[in-house]
Amino acid sequence: MKQMSSLSASALFVVVIVLAQSAPSVAKDRTMTGNIRSFECGDNCYLTIVDTKKAEQVGLCVAPECANWNERTSMPARYKGKRVTVTVGQGQQLNDAGEVMGEMMAFKKIKFLD
Repeated sequence: MKQMSSLSASALFVVVIVLAQSAPSVAKDRTMTGNIRSFECGDNCYLTIVDTKKAEQVGLCVAPECANWNERTSMPARYKGKRVTVTVGQGQQLNDAGEVMGEMMAFKKIKFLD
């Protein structure tokens, strides 16, 4: 087998670097614990959780547990203040016509702790 010239090897290395940098990053889902502060709907429905560091975290409410809330555009009052662990990932914001407008944090699963 022939050896690559140093110029060819360098060019290949640059191509690999460029491709790696331009590839979309796939962030792994993570979990977060906190208390539900609020739920609001517009074109999308958003859940606000206050995490263990007292920071507000706002994300799309796409978890199966949100399905009825999203349909009714309101969350039953009994869930406000509930302690939860949520699975967090990325979700797509849609406009009223159903067109993708961007991505943001999304709550994919909700586990009620109390």
